[in-house]
Amino acid sequence: MADYEDTDDDQTLPFSEPSEFEPSDSDSDSDVSDLDHTLGLQNLNIGEFETEEAQDDDYGALDFDVVDTQVGSYNAGDNDDAWRSCLQFFNINPDEYLRQTAVRPSAGQARRVPMKKLPGMSIGLFDYQLIAVLNLLKFTLNGVAGGLLCDEQGLGKTQEMFGVIGLAYNLRRSKAEVLEAYKKDDYRLHNRPNNSAVSCRADDRYGIQCYCHSQLTKQLADRLPDGLNLVVAPARSCTQFLREAKTKLDTKVFKLKSAHSSAERDNKLTPVDINSLRATVTAAAASSEQSVKYHYQVKPNQHNYILFVPSETLKSLMYVDFSVDVKVPKTDGAKLVKMSGLLPGLVMLDEFHEYTGPSAPQNNKLIPWLKHLKACSEASQRASPLVFFASGTPFGESPIDIRDAIDLFSLDPWIVKDSDPLVFFDNLTETFYSLTDQQAAGETVPREDIIRYRRDLDAILSKLMVRRLGTDTFRGRPLTALGPLKVSIVDHQLPAALIPHLQALADRTRNTLPTSAVLHSTEQGQALLLRLRLASTFPGIALAPSTFTFTDDEVTTLLSSSNNNPLLTPYNTHITTWSTGSPKLSTITSTITTMLTDTAPIPGESTSAKKLLLFSPLESESLLLHLYLLTQQQQKSPHLVPRLKPVHIHSGMSPSTRQAVIDKFLQPGNAPPNVLIAPMALAGTGLNLHKANYAIVTSPAWTRRENQQAYFRIHRVGQRQETKLQLLTCRWNPAERVILGRYEGRGVGEDEEEEEVWVVDNRFVASGSGEAGRGVVDRHNLVEE
Repeated sequence: MADYEDTDDDQTLPFSEPSEFEPSDSDSDSDVSDLDHTLGLQNLNIGEFETEEAQDDDYGALDFDVVDTQVGSYNAGDNDDAWRSCLQFFNINPDEYLRQTAVRPSAGQARRVPMKKLPGMSIGLFDYQLIAVLNLLKFTLNGVAGGLLCDEQGLGKTQEMFGVIGLAYNLRRSKAEVLEAYKKDDYRLHNRPNNSAVSCRADDRYGIQCYCHSQLTKQLADRLPDGLNLVVAPARSCTQFLREAKTKLDTKVFKLKSAHSSAERDNKLTPVDINSLRATVTAAAASSEQSVKYHYQVKPNQHNYILFVPSETLKSLMYVDFSVDVKVPKTDGAKLVKMSGLLPGLVMLDEFHEYTGPSAPQNNKLIPWLKHLKACSEASQRASPLVFFASGTPFGESPIDIRDAIDLFSLDPWIVKDSDPLVFFDNLTETFYSLTDQQAAGETVPREDIIRYRRDLDAILSKLMVRRLGTDTFRGRPLTALGPLKVSIVDHQLPAALIPHLQALADRTRNTLPTSAVLHSTEQGQALLLRLRLASTFPGIALAPSTFTFTDDEVTTLLSSSNNNPLLTPYNTHITTWSTGSPKLSTITSTITTMLTDTAPIPGESTSAKKLLLFSPLESESLLLHLYLLTQQQQKSPHLVPRLKPVHIHSGMSPSTRQAVIDKFLQPGNAPPNVLIAPMALAGTGLNLHKANYAIVTSPAWTRRENQQAYFRIHRVGQRQETKLQLLTCRWNPAERVILGRYEGRGVGEDEEEEEVWVVDNRFVASGSGEAGRGVVDRHNLVEE
């Protein structure tokens, strides 16, 4: 730990000595010996700053006058014919549906209740979820071997994914039992072939119309291939996914197995399981040129297996655990080749944007493997696997995030304007980049160009995506009682005493980054940027000891060596100095105080104790926030103690340890923790935190959608309270202005004379005239003028 200890030499402005990356005539003062005295923190009145608050009443709203990454609703099924057909398919009496959704005099409003519990599931699906499950499988009737499930966060995508698996199970089961009855010439339960019946005795057995009389059931079941159900998810949420499966699926029907290292013994994938699931693969010469066709033969009775696999270890599972030796014919004799014997019938890719598309590692074999299975299925004269891409955020930074899905589905017989779907989609993506570049340059994009882009986008998504927004209605009723995201955006100005030192740090960052970009060396620029971003919440960071880098790796190392006790990390020595005079911390403290004194009753609970989430875009900032609140406890702050009970999760924790902290936080009452602090990297899907109703995002994340995801951890189905959401900003900070400007579809610093160049994540953001004004620019594309 000696590397992180403070010394007298560190009581100066960071990077005060010239380096090869920065000019030597820095305007920062390096003759500082007393940090507190220099900042004026000893006598600083924390009230000497200004805030400006604005209310965004629909933070998740679509703006059709701009081109951005937000996506509307698709295939909601909210029309009379579609809903009537859905009720008939699931054997639901329309009058019973109306009765269950009738207005209750005591409530004064229509209620939404689960409408159908499919055999094999232990929970029911809401009406809008039921038709989503059906519509996803109906894509197969139009030539698409799967689809995209992109309901907005909080609408129950996980339940819908289990619903697809449950429906597929019952379709297969109905088909198998009907065909078996026909073989035995047994018609006691089912109708005879080629009948005109509208029901049979087994309809309730499957939860759907039986294969013996329903044309839709027959079409869907005939399209379903044999094989296990494969669920791929990021490692951080894989364990939670399995845990939810145990509560939402009947474990007497489904065999739940996991390839995650932390899986419980009963669910861990064993060699016996692998042997029973591994397909038989053979190879045969296809032509005189000795090209090879591979034939797969799946072992029977796998459709009740659900295998959960972390996306990070899928490649190893495919080519190590499920590897098979295949004898491949060659002109000089047969040759043994190792191939994957994993052949699922249905694949669910949860949070696909994290491991496909631009985010995928270069050695990612997922999409090539799925395309290979399609080709092999055709050669084996069997239906290809159905693949469903699931995410509440279909587009991160551009439509290219779903290109892998389009690439996979382009092998299927569906047509977009008589064009190859992938070519059509690539042209659409180029249009997106062109229009957003115009917006970033401050130009007015003609409305007809925006309409043309959205029409072309609709031509693609309408054929393969199911998506509903939290503000949508279904059958005349809102999907949720929450309404739109109402976010209070609070902008903070610095106290005058802090401005010179923060300006010096900003100047250093500006001067360093352009040169760093040209030399493809971002280490020093990243260090400066981290300080600058952290200074929005912790102003004293501007004079932080130079031995601290505040990187994710440093945070993990410090916490690990301190046995996950933040008070034992070297940061703790400086937290009071770094936090003094912070406008953002004043707002955070005020909001926590409001939460602690909120005694409004919680519907259905015996306690009125509230909970708050504190999300930060930076791993280091979340740790510093935890330290700050612990310091308030130690100092016995009259507003916060003794009721303040903060806990912290971070990326260095194992999934099981993180979940244990979350479970404790979710317990009701005054005794459990009431403030959960987390980096936004952990604020994605898999976190259902609707027990809390306060949420603060301490600084804007790289994309607006990341902010929304954090809020959707509490603003979701199951929330019984009014949510109180805040986004804290500091527009004085150039690093934040870059991000906020990008939200607004414009360049940053357009009204300023000087060019600014900042690095955010692995990109440089340039504003100004000429080539430097191109907005967001990949690092390798930014060259010295």
